[in-house]
Amino acid sequence: MMQQASYKGTWDRYEDIRNLARQVAHEQLPGFIKNRHGHLISKEAVALSGLDHSVFRILSKWGGERRLAPWDWEDVRKKYKTHPKRFELSVWHRQVLCGASIGRPTWSGHKLRLDLIEANPDGSPLEGKIADIVIIAGRFYAKAIGATQIRIMYPINDKVKEHYLGLGGFSFDAKGNFCYQDL
Repeated sequence: MMQQASYKGTWDRYEDIRNLARQVAHEQLPGFIKNRHGHLISKEAVALSGLDHSVFRILSKWGGERRLAPWDWEDVRKKYKTHPKRFELSVWHRQVLCGASIGRPTWSGHKLRLDLIEANPDGSPLEGKIADIVIIAGRFYAKAIGATQIRIMYPINDKVKEHYLGLGGFSFDAKGNFCYQDL
């Protein structure tokens, strides 16, 4: 008789996969990243990590007129905390939180949904590159869990949707309202 994996065992397994995906994604970043303003940022100043309490504390303070995203990161934390297979990423330049993303596999497990991607609304050294970095990490995570497609769910406006489509290899599903790329 096969024994079902414990929740903690499942959690630990997927945490290892998330950590590996972030590590491999960081290794795949170019030595210098050119931001939206044309400035070169050394990849050595960039860190990729998960979403812990301190990150959510910072995210909960993101606001103001420049913020495009309507979601509440505290609600997001509560919604995803019981999903052991979730994808999560925070993108840092030194001590500045530049962006964050969270998602989960579809119920079939064949696709990875990136439900939320947000760049720091006050700007950051990695401005214009958050989606690129999230997608690199998302691809590695998706492949590691056996997913064959990555989806960026519900782009918040046409400008953001066109940005995702301009990253190369993405198409748009109007019925489901997501950009997708087969892996």
